[in-house]
Order: sequence, then structure tokens, then C-alpha cells
Amino acid sequence: MKKRKLLLGLMAGLLCLSCTACGSSLAENTETYFSTTSAILKTLFASGQTDKPAATPGSDSDAVQLAAPADFTVGEDGSYSFTGVENAEYYLIYFCAPDATSDDDTFIYSSDPIEANDSNTYSGLFSDAFQYAFGDYLVKVYAFPDLTDDAYQMSTAATAEYIYTGNQSAPEINYYWNTFDGTMGVQVANMNAYLYEAYPDKVDVTFTNTADSSDTVTLTIDGVSPENFGTVTDALTRGATYSVTAVATSTNSYVLNPTSDTTTVSDGLTLGDNHLFVDGYSYSDGFANNIFNWPIMAENFDLANGGEAGHVAGGFGSTAFMTTPTTVSAGSSYTYTLQAGSWAAGTLELYPDGTFLANETGGGPVNASHIGGTWTDNGDGTATLNYDHSTLVIE
Repeated sequence: MKKRKLLLGLMAGLLCLSCTACGSSLAENTETYFSTTSAILKTLFASGQTDKPAATPGSDSDAVQLAAPADFTVGEDGSYSFTGVENAEYYLIYFCAPDATSDDDTFIYSSDPIEANDSNTYSGLFSDAFQYAFGDYLVKVYAFPDLTDDAYQMSTAATAEYIYTGNQSAPEINYYWNTFDGTMGVQVANMNAYLYEAYPDKVDVTFTNTADSSDTVTLTIDGVSPENFGTVTDALTRGATYSVTAVATSTNSYVLNPTSDTTTVSDGLTLGDNHLFVDGYSYSDGFANNIFNWPIMAENFDLANGGEAGHVAGGFGSTAFMTTPTTVSAGSSYTYTLQAGSWAAGTLELYPDGTFLANETGGGPVNASHIGGTWTDNGDGTATLNYDHSTLVIE
């Protein structure tokens, strides 16, 4: 029993690799998966397990092929049921392309092993077994013998067709108002949702001046994909306050709502002298492998005590830029030592004219660099720091 559990666990892990690597729509989901159903077993027994049997199940020409699972039905809601067969130890469900009719054809998604039970009947929801994208699938279920039993080999498939349709999600939007160059960047934030639906043909993000409705700017992100999910404009009015909405449009035949619900991104964004941004906004400062980036801004920076001067997500996760007050340098209003994560150290100088200079001396794979910006005294002992990435110098 322990051997079987170990092997089933390993198989489940291998199958997870095939599922998590899938793409978004059906055509994109075939990028990474095992080449054939039998390749799972070949991979399993080539993995150096000391408990592997003398022969792979089914490799013996005298092995008896299990009967295919019976009464296999699939509902429009993604439910399934089938009846098991004699001498089967577990079952696997595969989602394949509609024309993948051979047992040797590739698959797109797979369940974990469904262990045999005393009732010999099986039912459930595909969505409880794995995630899958909108699309048209040929669903297969196979019966397998115990992995140590070379007297039997896996069955042929019981098959059923399944078309998965649904409503596309309303878009979620990250934004970045760059006060230095007067640009607004927008990005689709919920790409993971569209990964298992269908990427929209476009997402429209509309900015409407709350004081002048004639000042309306719509940014269109055409052909949304993992490589294309944002755009930038300089057409907005500095000092104005905008309400912001977003909507997705799709002509995908599996999408039931060609126009998504409308998202209210903000009831009022005032484009002033400080940056505005959503923490998930994606950007790169150009360091090798995107291993390091400077922050965009820090609000409520403690002038007297220092502390966090911004944070950013980089190649090694979120990094806080921590400061400690030190002896004030000549010509500065405030001077701090700076520590960015565990490898980059430097200083932060706040000058009387409202500008600042931050530097890090580099370490390990991170080059030394420095960046300027502005700081605004909030009047309560804190300041807002705005990093100007156009001033960044990587040494």
C-alpha cells in the first residue's frame, strides 16, 4: 500500500506540472504538456524510484487491457459521472483537443488520480479537479491498474464532448500617474482571470474630467495578451480630477458576454504634483534580469525617524527601502543611511529646494545606481517622496 501511495503521489505531482503550465485559450494551452498518455508512466518509472516494478504496467504484451470506464457522461455545468471497471486501481480524466481521438494523442489538462472505491461509481465537477480555459474539449477517462501490477494495462478511453463557455470578467486596472512627465499608464491587473477565460480583444479605460465632461480620454489596450496588457498617454490635464471606468470586449465564441460589466476604477483621481499609482503596477528600471528597481513613491515618510522610503517588487519579491537618520551632510536638510533588502546599501539626501538624491553602492548582482526626485513636506512631520525614474543612472 505504501508503494502505491508513493507512486500515486509522484504521478499527481507530474500531472500538476502539465496543468499549471497551460496557457489561456485552447489554442494557447498546448504549449507545455506530456507528449502522450503513456509518457506519464514512462517518466514515472524513469525517475529512479527504488520501488519501481520489474515492468511498467502494460509493457508486457501478455498484459490484459482493462475495460474502458462505462456510462461516461458530461453535463453542461461541467459535471461528470462514470462507472468503474474490474481490476482498476485508479482513473484519470484528460481534457484534449476535439480532434485528439487517438489514445496516443496529447492532452491539455489532467486530473489527479481518482482512486477506486467500493461503490465503483464516480462523479464530480471538473472545476474541482483542475482549472481550464473556455473552449471545446474531447474529455477522456482511462482506467489504470495498480502501478506494481504488470498483469494489466491501462484501458482505452471512454470519451465525451464538453464545451465550456462563460462570462468574461470585468477588467481590473492598475495605473501610474507620473507627475514628472505628465503621463498616465494603465495596465490590466486581472490577467490571471483571463488566463482561464479568454484574453479580451480590447480593454477600454475611460477618464472623464469631473468638472468638464468634454475632457474625456479613452485609452484602448488592443489585443490583450501576456505580452500586451497596458498603454500610456500624455493627453490628460494636469490638476484635473477624473473619474475612471474600464470595460473589456471580446469576440471569442466561448464568451457569453461580448461586453463585460463596467469597472469603476476611481470616482476621482486628481493629477497633481505627486505620483498616483496602484501597488501592482508593473515596471522595470533596466537592471539585469529585473533583479532590482527603485520605488515609485513613498507617502508619509517620517522625516525625524526615517523608516520606509518606498518598496518595490523585484526579481526576489518585495523589497523595502529602509532609512535611518544620520549626520546631516553639508547642503542637505536631512540625511539618511539607506538599506534596500539585504544586498544594496546607500544614502538618501533631502535638499532644501524640495529635491532629493538616493544612491545605492551595489552588491552581488545589483549594479550601483543613483536616482533623483522631489519631496513634499506634508506639515505633520512626514513627507511624500516622488522618485523620478528618468534621472536614474545605473553604473
